[in-house]
Amino acid sequence: MRKRLLIRGVVQGVGFRPFVYRIAKSLNLRGYVRNLGNSVEVLAIGDVEGFLKLLRSRLPPLAEIHSIEELPAGDEEYGDFVVVESSGEGGFGSVIPPDVAICDSCTEEIFSPHERRYLYPFTVCTDCGPRFAIIEALPYDRENTTMRDFPMCEACREEYLNPSDRRFHAEPIACPRCGPRYELYQGRRRISAADPVKEAARLLDEGHVVAIMGVAGTHLATRATDSGAIAKLRRASRRPEKPFAIMARDLKTARKLAYINREEERLLLSPQRPIVLLRKREDSPLSPLVAPGLGNVGIMLPYSGVHHLLFHYSREPAFVMTSANAPGEPMAITPEAVLSLGYQDYSLVHNRRIRNRVDDSVVRVVSGRASFLRRSRGYVPLPVEVRLEHDGAVLALGAEENVTACVLSRGRAFLTQHIGDTRKLPTLEFLEEACRAMMELNRIEGLTCIAHDLHPEFSTTRLAEELASRYGCSTQEVQHHHAHAAALLAESGEEELIAIAMDGFGYGEDGRAWGGEVLYCTGADCYREAHLEYIPAPGGDLATRRPLRLLAGMLYPSLKGEELAELLLSLGMPAQEAEIVPRQLERGFNVVETSSMGRALDAASALLGACRERTYEGEPAMKLEALAMRGDACLELPVELKRVSGCEVLETRRMFSAALEHLRGGEARENIAASLQAALARGMALLAVRAAERRGVERVGITGGVAYNEAIVRSIREVLSEEGLLPLQHSLVPPGDGGIALGQAYVAARL
Repeated sequence: MRKRLLIRGVVQGVGFRPFVYRIAKSLNLRGYVRNLGNSVEVLAIGDVEGFLKLLRSRLPPLAEIHSIEELPAGDEEYGDFVVVESSGEGGFGSVIPPDVAICDSCTEEIFSPHERRYLYPFTVCTDCGPRFAIIEALPYDRENTTMRDFPMCEACREEYLNPSDRRFHAEPIACPRCGPRYELYQGRRRISAADPVKEAARLLDEGHVVAIMGVAGTHLATRATDSGAIAKLRRASRRPEKPFAIMARDLKTARKLAYINREEERLLLSPQRPIVLLRKREDSPLSPLVAPGLGNVGIMLPYSGVHHLLFHYSREPAFVMTSANAPGEPMAITPEAVLSLGYQDYSLVHNRRIRNRVDDSVVRVVSGRASFLRRSRGYVPLPVEVRLEHDGAVLALGAEENVTACVLSRGRAFLTQHIGDTRKLPTLEFLEEACRAMMELNRIEGLTCIAHDLHPEFSTTRLAEELASRYGCSTQEVQHHHAHAAALLAESGEEELIAIAMDGFGYGEDGRAWGGEVLYCTGADCYREAHLEYIPAPGGDLATRRPLRLLAGMLYPSLKGEELAELLLSLGMPAQEAEIVPRQLERGFNVVETSSMGRALDAASALLGACRERTYEGEPAMKLEALAMRGDACLELPVELKRVSGCEVLETRRMFSAALEHLRGGEARENIAASLQAALARGMALLAVRAAERRGVERVGITGGVAYNEAIVRSIREVLSEEGLLPLQHSLVPPGDGGIALGQAYVAARL
């Protein structure tokens, strides 16, 4: 029997061809295997049925088969089974794998003195290392990656061409003789060191800040137990309060820093090696400056040779490892850009070009389920499979902050790596570059539509118009929370649902600031069923930075004039501002109305003193959550619904007035925080239950940035389950704005 097969999936850069070669040889098949542009072609002559059975049952760790297409086999004869040269043919089909952690075999090799790669930080094989970070074109062969800058030595070439070797066609293959190298700098002065990595570890142990170029980007690193070193890093990088991620030496060490359950352990040890948000241990040796005022800490384990070597040479249990970038701008990925940062004392840089910069992924387990805060390294560019028939391709550009873009074509949604805050021009340019790269890697040449947020002033809205003109296609605006809900539809395959969408801000269809919404969504259609009470935010954007202003709006008009001013003054608002804000509310001057759950949590944080000055996105709500973790939701706060202009509304003003009375009565702030979170969650859940009853829907989704709050999600799920409804959460994309592009693309493709 002879068959010619076209195999699509994650089949390039994962050891698929040597795998095919080995099972073909074991069955004495004749024929060949080769890479096509976006797939793998196999001609099998002999026991084809046995070959197909083994093909599906013994895949390499990182490989996935999405489809096998049978093509005309022809009559060409082969006396053996061979691996033949790649071809650029093939079109849309297979998927470039993401960058993954160094495997155990390569790690052992680094620390084996008899191996020629002893202490070499760029050691990898077919099963591990960089993929997306280094690829420039298809097919995924060395000449189409940045490794083409490093001609293989004779020993590496022998491994590379040997089908029985674990480095057969491992495109990043290298060794100390022929591969990339590290250099150490102080400022722009190169330091002569026999082992730059060993010297960098010594400098870290002394409390210095070291910029470390890695697989797909650069970290700023310092001792995680040294408050002085961390304070220096905070001052230099202008990040006074934002939590830093930690890299722990190993899982045993990580357990001394945080509580880790089984699912969190699985994530920490997975080939993707994301940052996992974990509950801090009370006796942790970490400096309190790592994550000031928070109950959680982001921890990851070493995922490259240089990380393992740094810990090998160091005495430290953990290092701060935070992205090396100017605030709001993309991460530095060239030696010149790293040396120009100015935040670090020393820089450890290498000479392997990074084609695609990729930040670390961040995951949190919420109600027992892994939830992305950031889907990036280890997961991108793998697609999300979408049950959708659509001719052509749609590009979606996300919102404004925490942006990712999405290219949707032929039932596959390819989300870009984390882009960030597109209000900065370099980040907006990075977004455009990432979109172009994702389209090129997936051989998408034209677009039928470009989707964007409803907000007319977002930079992504303007970019959508520019790109639509360039590609000769239409644009489609999608309301922010509709996109959140549609992302749930896209990844779950559901046709309709009630969505609880909770976040900080989304431009609403009525021109006001939404953020605490209950929506009915089906296909491309979305209807607003209920929401939080509109609250005035005096000063607009200023109120998001100074949440005591949000509290003033929440308590107005039950408190106003001098009484409100006195309260604000007692809570720490400057005297002049405390005098102005009540007058702003009375006159309606520069006041924005918002139904945002995020802003309600910010107001609660200000009331209870958890955070009264926001220095990074989400800070007040995160610090409120940390406060609530130490309390008990034991207080009865009013959860009352009313109907306004055809929508049901949860009254938050009464809830906050009651919370204020508890505070004045001496109740513990921790208990008030927990009770406020629980009351808001119960109110949103009740709005969703009533909407589900009206619409006859059983599925209720939970989405938006507030869906990272464990206590709020748990409370909502409890109410839904009590009412016989089926809760639905994100699992493939972030519930926050990092997943919104998927929803935008889904809506645009359905219209």
